[in-house]
Amino acid sequence: METRETSGPTLATLVGLTVLMLVLGLFWATRPFPSLSSYSNSSSCVDTQVAAGQRVHPSEVLVSVFNAGRKSGSASKAMKKFMRRGFAPGDTGNAGTAGVKKVEVWADPSSPAAQLVAAQFGAGTPIVDGKPVLGDGVVVVVGDGLHTWHAKVPSVTADADSFICGPKVP
Repeated sequence: METRETSGPTLATLVGLTVLMLVLGLFWATRPFPSLSSYSNSSSCVDTQVAAGQRVHPSEVLVSVFNAGRKSGSASKAMKKFMRRGFAPGDTGNAGTAGVKKVEVWADPSSPAAQLVAAQFGAGTPIVDGKPVLGDGVVVVVGDGLHTWHAKVPSVTADADSFICGPKVP
């Protein structure tokens, strides 16, 4: 076949493919993002009721750890330490520019789970309410200034009836 005989069908095929890719690209680019509620069933915790006076142990608490510092791997190291202490692992990642120097626990200060997690770092560890929810369970944000941990605290006693985010049991 001569070049003149094949150039027309080749050009038509290429134009057709280009138009098809343009239509598909516009379709996919203009689709709405999935809503966050579609991920609500993916939570890795179960709300567990805790009565006043009941002891809460690490195996009943889900912890998520996020790095707010410049040191790479701080959240993963902290998560490994929490797991060695018996806590259930949640999410890990980066907290961006959270402004945390040492460590903060982002949870309800009255939660016995948050109190148990904060106790792992010693007295005076801030438990801050109203921060963004970065992960499931008790959220711990570590900074570059975190160097030492307190001795393992095996449990705390709930001061009042409450709910904690515990791990799912398969």
